[in-house]
Amino acid sequence: MDNMVKNKRALVGLLALTVLAGCSSPEKRSQANRGFDYQQESLRIRPLLIPAGLDAPAFNNEFVVPALSAQAALGAKGTELDIRPPIQVLPLIRGSQVADQGSALWFYQQRLDQPLEQELALALESFLNKQEIDFNRNDQGWLTDWVGAKSEPELRYVWQFAPDPVRRAVAISVTIAEQRGDSTLRPQDRQRAEAVMLNAFSLDYQSALTARESELDKGPIGIELDPAQGRILAAQGYDRTWRRLVTLLPKMGFDITNRQQALGYLDVEFDGLSDGKWQDLGLPALDVPEDEYRIQLGDLGNQTSIMINDKDRVPVSAEVLGQFSRTLAKAFERTDLIK
Repeated sequence: MDNMVKNKRALVGLLALTVLAGCSSPEKRSQANRGFDYQQESLRIRPLLIPAGLDAPAFNNEFVVPALSAQAALGAKGTELDIRPPIQVLPLIRGSQVADQGSALWFYQQRLDQPLEQELALALESFLNKQEIDFNRNDQGWLTDWVGAKSEPELRYVWQFAPDPVRRAVAISVTIAEQRGDSTLRPQDRQRAEAVMLNAFSLDYQSALTARESELDKGPIGIELDPAQGRILAAQGYDRTWRRLVTLLPKMGFDITNRQQALGYLDVEFDGLSDGKWQDLGLPALDVPEDEYRIQLGDLGNQTSIMINDKDRVPVSAEVLGQFSRTLAKAFERTDLIK
């Protein structure tokens, strides 16, 4: 068997190891130990013998176990009962949401420079190529080649997109289109295989997004003063602006005493830097009082507002705000300062 076929077969098997480790066969992986002889047993009830001359005791029927309903009797039992913990579709990426039915995830528009459906299509094709899974794309979606782990049925999956322009979202679903092999997949096995495949895609996509964000974090961020609103505007989203501030402020003479990213503020104390230190940094000296400040960030989508307040939570003067804007603008352009 060549390496390509081995890699194709390894995908589902490798992912399943986290759940199936330590088991020796497909049957033992999903079945309880110690046999199923108990299924042949039946409840034997003998009447209570009351000696002559004694009264029968009073019985309380409150705790009598009711008989199983006809529907309950049809449930899985013995070798049919799958004891493995369930595998769920996980919203591993920020902005994703598990769909109400089936193995599907909703993804929501995060960027404006590329349509979401196009971005997800590229991510899916990249994922399948990395796993060396051949596929055909048509109007119905992406149909994969056969994929299967050793001793497991070989499966073909179909991936489909369902755009929702109103919500600016796209649902990605994966279902088993075909199977081949001696065994027949039970409904729970189908659900597990589909969930594993969709989670594997999410992990790969998350890894790509993280790598991209890491590269973006290294780039310059534009800063401009908005005097009419008494704020500074950063030309990037909230998360990048927050990380850049947290990295740069200590180098600029600020001691961060408290940070609350969820609430968007940083409490800092400015101890000042010497003129020589500012020259070494290659930044214009920040000529503001050495005092405590609260820096409040606001999420504006593709921009982030930065407001500077004093220790009493009162906005600083226009002059002080201008000083902050001037120095931060130069600092945010310097990619060498964030290494």
